[in-house]
Amino acid sequence: MKNRIITSMIGIPIIFILIIWNIIGLLILCSIISLIASYEIYKMLPAKKTRTITEKIIFLNILISICLPLIFSIFIINEISEYSGVLFSIYIVFVSLSTLVYVTIFSYKKEIFQNIGFWKFWIYTTFIGLCIAHFPLLYNHESNGESLTIMIIGLTFTFDIFSLLIGKRFGKTKIFPRISPNKSLQGYIGGFISLFPILFLLQMILGISSSFLIFFILIITIGFSSLLGDLYESYIKRQAKIKDSGSIIPGHGGILDRTDSILSNIIVFYWIVIWLKI
Repeated sequence: MKNRIITSMIGIPIIFILIIWNIIGLLILCSIISLIASYEIYKMLPAKKTRTITEKIIFLNILISICLPLIFSIFIINEISEYSGVLFSIYIVFVSLSTLVYVTIFSYKKEIFQNIGFWKFWIYTTFIGLCIAHFPLLYNHESNGESLTIMIIGLTFTFDIFSLLIGKRFGKTKIFPRISPNKSLQGYIGGFISLFPILFLLQMILGISSSFLIFFILIITIGFSSLLGDLYESYIKRQAKIKDSGSIIPGHGGILDRTDSILSNIIVFYWIVIWLKI
């Protein structure tokens, strides 16, 4: 717990500084996450002393599935119309499916996927790429994109922190013990309740105004999406028979362990912003 607190105290300010800096700071952050996430996903596959050509191709396609959407957004996000979100998402789905077909030629029946399963593995990989690519989309959204990006990251961190603290202190009722033994109903409720005052505070600080109904919908969705993102990553790790996705962040594990909730939230939050016109 001590390492977790120290890492958060150092890491969270750095993240916000990069985002407040400008779009370049955000893209640097996204690029780092993309590269580390690619390596962590690759390491979920059974390890061998020597890597075959097929396995190297698999790693290349993991990089393509995760990094290409981000690269695409960097180069042309400012050049397309107001429907950039829809066009971008359609394009990424197309690229992801093309990648899956390409990889299938080489690896569909390989033993390397015996733990997770071929399609589970690649659906998770493309999901991570899609989520990361939505950060520039949100940041670039009209005049308040930077504030909205700070808002969703702040809300997610708040939910995670209070869920952890309250769950450790009062958690007795396990939600999904087979997938994530440490997740409790009490912790989830605590994290959910914490979103109300933080959202009100961020709304005033960042100057984002909207109706109470929209913000209530936002809180409900974020709480649910955070839980699903966490459970999804935990499920993939269980299938891969590993405890953590990595060890790069002391007290947290890997980059995917730390960003599971924010990655699922960013894509959900972006479309709420678009549809509800926040």
